[in-house]
Amino acid sequence: MITFLHDKLKSLLLILLGVVGISFIFFGNWTPHGGDPAATKIGTIGGKKITLNDFIAAQRLTLLDSTLQTGRIPSSEQGTFVSFQTWLRLLQLQAANSADLDTQPDQLVEAIKENPLFRKDGKYDPSLFQNFSSNFLSPQGYSGDRFNQAVADQVRIRRLLNSLASTAIVLPSEAESRLQHLFGSVEAQIIRWDAAKINPPEPSQAELESFHKANEAEFAIPPRRTVDVVEIPAAANTEEAKTKAGEVAFSFTSQFFNIPEGKSRPDFATTAAAAKLSVRTLGPFTPKDNPFPGESDPRLLSAAFSLTTADPVSDFIPSKNGYLVLHLREEKPGRNRPLAEVTPEVRARWQEQARLQLLAQQAKNFADRANASLASGQKWEEITKAFGVTPEKIPSFSPADEKPLTFTDADRIRPVVTQMEPNRVGGFSRTSNGGFLIYLAKRDPVPANLVSSTLPKISTQILNQRRGQIVRDWLTGAAALPGNELPKEVVYQLRGAL
Repeated sequence: MITFLHDKLKSLLLILLGVVGISFIFFGNWTPHGGDPAATKIGTIGGKKITLNDFIAAQRLTLLDSTLQTGRIPSSEQGTFVSFQTWLRLLQLQAANSADLDTQPDQLVEAIKENPLFRKDGKYDPSLFQNFSSNFLSPQGYSGDRFNQAVADQVRIRRLLNSLASTAIVLPSEAESRLQHLFGSVEAQIIRWDAAKINPPEPSQAELESFHKANEAEFAIPPRRTVDVVEIPAAANTEEAKTKAGEVAFSFTSQFFNIPEGKSRPDFATTAAAAKLSVRTLGPFTPKDNPFPGESDPRLLSAAFSLTTADPVSDFIPSKNGYLVLHLREEKPGRNRPLAEVTPEVRARWQEQARLQLLAQQAKNFADRANASLASGQKWEEITKAFGVTPEKIPSFSPADEKPLTFTDADRIRPVVTQMEPNRVGGFSRTSNGGFLIYLAKRDPVPANLVSSTLPKISTQILNQRRGQIVRDWLTGAAALPGNELPKEVVYQLRGAL
């Protein structure tokens, strides 16, 4: 593993440069014309202003921390992830400081000795630590004090998170219920609802106007961009080749930023030709298109629509073959279309939505009345006959069984039945042509051998999920506390992706 790290050392500077570049895009705070970007405030933690310089220093510690925990240097494609983790780490350290959590020398020594990176045959191996220091820490400028700080911070954060998560408990009945719902074999029936059989009403003019106003963006003509693209390919599919390509890309893009006062930005095509780079033109395209052949990174499209006539060149962005640099050739703004221009489209969309709403309401009415009748002791067969619906029996299956299921909508039905109790009708699930309801007739007990082998794992899984949720809730709350101001992209990601 030490050898693996040594082989990747040359890429670390590129990763740091890439992470910094992504910070400019991700946080939207690069001000290439005038002022010192390094002194720009990009956030606040605990009432303290975080400048770009502060953040870069914190990123270096995050990279070191990640390497210590995983044994691998984060790749250049993980720049956004590293930036996100850096903000979380700053929040956690601020909370640890507020709680007066400190570390003792023996705790640092123990943390180092317990790190798998420095263990061999189940015990600490000093030679592995010496190799790590010689091959990784020293070449990258990490001093002994900086390394000790990273380890101490890691210990303090772990104490903080363990303290928060220690309040989580799992009752035996919770694990047993989860086990039964996941592994108990079920017998179920499905009732399908066809949207084509619903005749929607004709909307009034007021309803059309209201629907158009509420969904104006859906009927708008979207903005379009046309961009010039150059690709700096890696000579081979290796880290070393990718590093060299990144260095070329960094050198190329640097010519377009921080232009000295009195000088104009160089022409993109001329600069590309001087660097012997071919220029392709892509577009026009909208924010919903994927104009980059063979590429799937959403940062490319985001970067394309972030370009302006004042800042027409992007940073270098990872691609499947190396790096891409974008240049804005033409932009066409979008516009909202008035109702008179899109009346047929608005009417069709209104009626489609009304059809689905009527379908869902019919299904809900049936489910509510069916569940009430089942609770009073009426048989399922009598209920379906009275309502004139025809249920379809599904082959018995265990929701958590990895065996492929062949009936229609099987992967949609699996999670539905795990949330249901026997002799009940579940909620309405939409499909492309309507939707369905599930009636769970019965659930068989889980075999005893499966209970003994699986119940402890499920209990541990629930406990870990609960601990993780406590930490996520705490992080979300901490980000919103007075004195903490994080970039909005980080807050959105914290709320939705953790």
